[in-house]
Amino acid sequence: MNDQRVYPGESPPESGEHSNAKLMANSPSPPVSGEHHGRNMSQESFASSKMSYGYGYAPPNPGTYVVQIPKDQVYRVPPPENAHKFKLYTKRKAGRGGCRGCICSILAGILIIIALLAVTTAVLYLVYKPKAPTYSIESVHVRGVNLSRTATTTTMTPVFNVTLKSENKNGKIGIYYEQGSLIKIYHDGVNLCNGKLPAFYQPPKSSTVFSTKLSGAGIVLSKSARDKLLTEQKNGEVPLEIHVKVPVKIKIGSVKTWTISVEVSCGVTVNALTTNAKVVSKKCKVHTKPW
Repeated sequence: MNDQRVYPGESPPESGEHSNAKLMANSPSPPVSGEHHGRNMSQESFASSKMSYGYGYAPPNPGTYVVQIPKDQVYRVPPPENAHKFKLYTKRKAGRGGCRGCICSILAGILIIIALLAVTTAVLYLVYKPKAPTYSIESVHVRGVNLSRTATTTTMTPVFNVTLKSENKNGKIGIYYEQGSLIKIYHDGVNLCNGKLPAFYQPPKSSTVFSTKLSGAGIVLSKSARDKLLTEQKNGEVPLEIHVKVPVKIKIGSVKTWTISVEVSCGVTVNALTTNAKVVSKKCKVHTKPW
């Protein structure tokens, strides 16, 4: 029977190794001291390497290196090819910070001014205790309203002369009535005429009576609207709506405020739309817009 040796599957015998093994097996010479121990050590090393890497794990490729760079160099020193981009980004970031600082300063200044104005207004209100002026309609005279029962529709060109009374009850506050006012007269939702108020100054604790002329052109009334107006005149009660919008400025001592919008709505009833019309009833409401 021939002597055969079994080698590990990972290291098959090289050419000629099997024949040498046979000669060594037939040779009577004893094994060299430490040979058996060396074979055991190589097998143990092979087994430990398999246990360390596992059957599915591949050891690191030869020639692969890991280079560690200090963190401050990574953040502070850009690569040469990105140095130009880094400078541009740094300048842009600094510019944005400056703009943000400017915007914040402007907003802070605006808020401070608004706060000061609010405090000043509150102090003036507590000291002077301003009151809104009162208004009333003293007289209304009408021309150009000719009503006929025979026509299907009626076209009018009315002219109104309205006398108003404004009363300033404030003891230390004067009122400037500015240009740009508007006054309108309505009947049953139909705008009959428009006009303006005169510009003037009203001192404290005073009453001012002024007249204004309003006119309309081509006002068309339907048959039903004309019949209704004739019935109201027959009964001696023609309701009218007068809307006034006027810009004013308040004078406190030597200080004049910004423009304030004053809106007046008056419900007036006259006995007829004629030149000698008389006011039967009147009631006005005042609404002020500070801005």
